[in-house]
Amino acid sequence: MNLRFWKASQNGELCPALSAPLKLGAISLALFAGLSTQQAVAQEEEQMIEELVVTGSRITRSNLTSPTPLQVLSSEDIDLGAETNIGEFLNQLPALGTPDFNRTNSNFDINNSGVVNINLRNLGIERTLTLVNGRRFVAGVPGNSAVDLNAIPTAMIERVELISGGASAVYGSDAVSGVVNLILKDDFEGVDVTTRFEQTGENDGEEADLGLLIGSNFADGRGNSTIYFGYTEQKGVFSRDRKRTELDAVAPIALGITDDADVDRGSAVFGQVFPFFSSFPPQGRFDVNGTGASGDDYTYLPDGTLVDSFFTNGSTAAGRGPDGFNRMAFRTIAIPTERYLLATNTHYDFNENLSLFLEGTYTTTDTVAELEPFPLASDDLFQTSISGGIPLMVQDSSGAMIQNPLIPSVIASDALANGVDGVFFTRRLAEFGPRGATNERQTFRIATGFEGTIDPLGWHWDMSYVRGQTTQSQISQGQTDNQAFTNALLVEPDPANAGSLRCISAEARANGCAPANVFGFNSISPEAIAYITADQSRNAKITQTVWQANLTGDVFELPAGPLQFAVGAEYREEKSEAINDALTVRGLNSSNAAPSVTGKFDVTEGYLELNAPILADNVVDYFGIGGAVRFSDYSTVGNTTAWEGRFELAPIDQVMLRGSISRAVRAPNVDELFDPGTQTFAQVNDPCAGVTATTPGTTAANCRSIPAIAARIAATGAFTLTQPELQGTSGFLGGNPDLAEEKADTWTVGIVYTPNFLPEGLDVSTTVDWFDIEIEDAIFTVTQNNVLDLCYSDPAFPNNPLCGNIVRFPSGLPQQGALDEVNSGTANVGSIVGAGLDWALNIDFEPNAFGIGLPGLFSLNTIYTYLDESYIVNLPGGAPDNERGEIGDPKHRWNANLRYTNGNLLMQWQLRYIGKGALEDTDLTKQDCIDLAIDCVTGAETYSDIQVRYTIPQRFASGELELFGGVENLFDNEPPIVSAGLSDSDTGAETVAGVYDAIGRAYYLGAKLRF
Repeated sequence: MNLRFWKASQNGELCPALSAPLKLGAISLALFAGLSTQQAVAQEEEQMIEELVVTGSRITRSNLTSPTPLQVLSSEDIDLGAETNIGEFLNQLPALGTPDFNRTNSNFDINNSGVVNINLRNLGIERTLTLVNGRRFVAGVPGNSAVDLNAIPTAMIERVELISGGASAVYGSDAVSGVVNLILKDDFEGVDVTTRFEQTGENDGEEADLGLLIGSNFADGRGNSTIYFGYTEQKGVFSRDRKRTELDAVAPIALGITDDADVDRGSAVFGQVFPFFSSFPPQGRFDVNGTGASGDDYTYLPDGTLVDSFFTNGSTAAGRGPDGFNRMAFRTIAIPTERYLLATNTHYDFNENLSLFLEGTYTTTDTVAELEPFPLASDDLFQTSISGGIPLMVQDSSGAMIQNPLIPSVIASDALANGVDGVFFTRRLAEFGPRGATNERQTFRIATGFEGTIDPLGWHWDMSYVRGQTTQSQISQGQTDNQAFTNALLVEPDPANAGSLRCISAEARANGCAPANVFGFNSISPEAIAYITADQSRNAKITQTVWQANLTGDVFELPAGPLQFAVGAEYREEKSEAINDALTVRGLNSSNAAPSVTGKFDVTEGYLELNAPILADNVVDYFGIGGAVRFSDYSTVGNTTAWEGRFELAPIDQVMLRGSISRAVRAPNVDELFDPGTQTFAQVNDPCAGVTATTPGTTAANCRSIPAIAARIAATGAFTLTQPELQGTSGFLGGNPDLAEEKADTWTVGIVYTPNFLPEGLDVSTTVDWFDIEIEDAIFTVTQNNVLDLCYSDPAFPNNPLCGNIVRFPSGLPQQGALDEVNSGTANVGSIVGAGLDWALNIDFEPNAFGIGLPGLFSLNTIYTYLDESYIVNLPGGAPDNERGEIGDPKHRWNANLRYTNGNLLMQWQLRYIGKGALEDTDLTKQDCIDLAIDCVTGAETYSDIQVRYTIPQRFASGELELFGGVENLFDNEPPIVSAGLSDSDTGAETVAGVYDAIGRAYYLGAKLRF
């Protein structure tokens, strides 16, 4: 991405200005979003500057200095970025944090696999507002406001304007961390045909891109229509095809290992116990002791021999290989993605004062997530039995109790001898094939309206209507119907077919039930598979409707220039629904219960923005102030107010000081408000565990006030929980319709320096900006442990509202007093703080101007972000959870581009630096990390990308041909190993794929034919 000067041309477009002298008092666009500086410069004596609008303000003006840091990236920068998806391009910027979803980190989130979004300042995707031509774009994630950037054609983008910091006063809710405004091509003439092909150094991950851009003026130049057709295909990259990910591994800490002497299963290599296969093997592992532990069970050899099971990693015993399952043979590093894109941008001028515009976008995106076959544990099916296993004794259709004939006699005999009521098993359902999810997303958006000027005032106005819709159709394969599976494991001898078995339930048999033999390799019959299989489905729909009107102009003259204003009103309606199939809603398939989520809200808003130039060429070169205020009325949270104040001071024409302070707001989204709650089985810490009749303190007293706990203490002397009672506690995590808005206080202060004394042929500019963002009343999900702690530690117990989310087994049951269910949801309980410094340096150098004898122009553009502070407080009064210096929040991050241009030749070398990062919340000591070879702090990574472009001078059928090629990750940097079992790890990638390049070196070639 090129970070160079900009100037406003006579037609109001932004164009590169490589050697124009800078005069801040005349005109300058301080275009640095904590990322880069790009300045609009004017040569007052040589040209007339038309008015324009730049993101960060809705005021149309020509004498503009931007007190808010802003970055502008051109279509040339995007081309040189060599990414088919604009989101993948933007996520390389230092101010962008780790995206929740991209191609390499979303494989295990089947609902959102393949989505690409952006996360400014790492404050959350829901706090970044994405606009197209200054207007909102429909969300791509159901229940959220985040846009899926797959839906926006990269080749149609003229430039990207990015403002980092609170912008709610100007643009409304969601603009807490900033705004990304994508400006589409709207005045293109001709035909561009572009093709591009990419392949990794491992000969996979192929990408093909084909685009057709057509534009033409009409009606004697009063109108223009630009249309784009595009197709992209990005093939998958699989874990099995990379050395570091071809075998299952796990971080030692996930096994409770904190000493190298304890690593006696597999070996600790690069922070991994490696290999470490899954204990859910395709032949099954069968517990006859009721312990649930490995090492004392039965399993099968490939020849059908029944043997004692041992641990599942790569060790061998008695000539046998491991019993476990290598999940990496099925997992994905990058998700296959296919897109068809259509976009248009049309405008027509009726006269000088009235124009019609029409924007249209249609995109269909297909993604395929692939996972290993489903791991089934018998207690998913038999939750009422003590062992959680297949019952040893079953009641047949005549009412008699018989031994379950599915269970082999050796296993049944041992189980009976050990006094258990069933055989607990874990098994990989290999016969059902891989799990996976196909997602088809379609996005349609139309924006149309009128704009013009009011003579003789010269005021500019626009009115627009925006309608956007995203639909999602998802099918998840390899899933099962739990009730059907249970029926297929309760069998009896078939009286009509000697030697065969049948399902006991006549109703199940009528529905096609066939016995499911889970003992051994490939033992489940096709008939049983057909009966048990139950693919999940999800159909989602998001709609957005926006009516908007704006008016801007000059009110009256001040000594330094006109007082400028913008005023406007907006009505917006957001609807979202995500409908799951009936089995998923009831929790009767392979997943926990997940309800359908539907909801909507609307908001009516009005805003006022002012810009007042105070001094010009009087004491100082320029001084001005401005501000904005926005009033909103939400159907959910009621009235909110956002405001902003700002200043710009140029003491001399080479220096500008700037600053802003703002209050931003974010209203809760549909999921945060209306999610009924998704089921979870979490390991929680019961505050009442161990309480006796004499244990002191508020918590103990509150626990004893519960009759079931008091009865248990009276019977046994203490509230002591059994192992089954300590295991996962059911609960539902959902939304909260009583949420309030989030509030964020943001301030920035910076300096822009553009020396004008340098010799001709050398242009330099630099900016430094400090940012500080503090979000209060942040919307977080209160954890189940927090619900328990806050309830029982409250002297007002049981009147604390959270206490109503706790359900315990009543008196008289064996598990009396134990936790049955702990529910939770979202609440305005958190705070988020981020602060740091952004610096940019831009140099343009013409060697010939200094007698070096080398033609052309060199440009060096560097952007750097220093993170000074980043932490989260999950609950009021809680300890801050530091994020600064952790993976995804490095203290230092920078990009540098060295670009050389000479006639038809253009070359670029880009360096991207990501500072070292610590593992999230690890309890390991430094010595533990050394002993276990764990990268508790990853090293810094520097990626090199190169590209060469050459335009052939000869004409091709009245056109010209541009050829280009390049290499991404030139030195094939391996990402740091962050293995499974650590919270940062992305499953299948063995690293943090939203931060580091998980794919490796890639080569690409392309061509563009222009007519």
